[in-house]
Amino acid sequence: MGPTPSGFYAALDDALAATIAGPAGFREYVQAGPVGLPNAAFVERERRLDALRLFFEVVSQVFREVVAGEASPRLARLLFNDAPANYGIEFHRALPREVWTVPRFFRTDESQDGKILELQCPGSGGGDLPLLTALYGQYFKSDALAQYKPAMLVAEEIARLCGKTNASVLHLLDNASNPTSMRYLIATTQPPLRYWGYERSVRNDECDFVRSHSFYGLVAENLFKKRVRDAAEGRVLFDLPPAIVFDQKMPLCLPFLEETRDRFSDWIRAILCYSTPVFEDGFADVNGEWVTIENFLKRPPSQRRYFVKYAGSDVSLNWGSRGVFRLSDKKGAELLRMAAVDASRGRFWLIQPEVSGKEQVVYINRVDGNPIQETLTSKVSCFYGPTRLVGIRTMHRRHFKVHGQDDTVLGLAVPQFYEESGTDGGRRGHA
Repeated sequence: MGPTPSGFYAALDDALAATIAGPAGFREYVQAGPVGLPNAAFVERERRLDALRLFFEVVSQVFREVVAGEASPRLARLLFNDAPANYGIEFHRALPREVWTVPRFFRTDESQDGKILELQCPGSGGGDLPLLTALYGQYFKSDALAQYKPAMLVAEEIARLCGKTNASVLHLLDNASNPTSMRYLIATTQPPLRYWGYERSVRNDECDFVRSHSFYGLVAENLFKKRVRDAAEGRVLFDLPPAIVFDQKMPLCLPFLEETRDRFSDWIRAILCYSTPVFEDGFADVNGEWVTIENFLKRPPSQRRYFVKYAGSDVSLNWGSRGVFRLSDKKGAELLRMAAVDASRGRFWLIQPEVSGKEQVVYINRVDGNPIQETLTSKVSCFYGPTRLVGIRTMHRRHFKVHGQDDTVLGLAVPQFYEESGTDGGRRGHA
């Protein structure tokens, strides 16, 4: 017999403690059962992968033109923004063409209706998929749960990339926002994978696949220069490539900027939330009209339902939800003026219309194990590998910033669970 809901958190802590994830435990809340997403939602997210990979390819092409001096100075300012000089254009010019790849694994953060708000490579929290699968597998008798093996999907994707079933991996966790979750993913993907620091047979200087949650963490790693040489000879693959453009939010603006708009498809614009840089004198609004900072601030709060987000590569700001603010709040005027001043010195912020939504969820109380039903702000995250969708995780919170804080409610959407059971455990989703 599986655990009662009151045992959910003990079961999660035990699962983590039994592996290299360690005794830190599960800190968030968890939905009362798997999220019920119809199969059509999984099919649609799977179908998006082609568009997203093409998006990354075009971003890479644009960035290479900037590095080669073939793009406008304004575009160069936007994409190199406040990057330190030692990781600027000359650093990127010295990289061999073999490392100019696109992100292999990545995570989308989406609104309730499926608009993509952010893209991160590889995206923390990937270990939540196998962790919650194991938890619900103890509680729900379900063929869908028994057949869903997200850790195996990740391992298969890496093995396919490297051409080895037992590929060796260096996973740098220095800038992972949830290292406990990522250590659980490491634990549940070995074997068949072998990780440096966890498997005796792996030599650090011979790893096949290098994963990092930060451009700076990747390029500062002690063997980075050797790994670049090895990559040029086909012996190493990077997950996040050593290109600073993929560790910032500014690429989200490229499909909407006049200078680069024609290089992107209408499809990618349809699935991305409108994003545009804030300049010293204003920004291009959703309808294409130029809006000055002061004219925007004259609008009533109900017409200032936008977010301003740090768009550059400074990890101290581009981490979690640290550099994300609501312009309809009391401090909206101060924040937007700050973004305009920052733009004048090459530190850029972007604006997105607010498309967040709330929905009802059922989660388990940590104190007494009883279910709580509440209407909370939602976020959906899709985890992708090179060739497929690995899984879908949901987050809900009372606050408008939903990013894995201790009071966040996590949920797991399991393929075919909705069709199999007709129940949703914590929520019948529609993302």
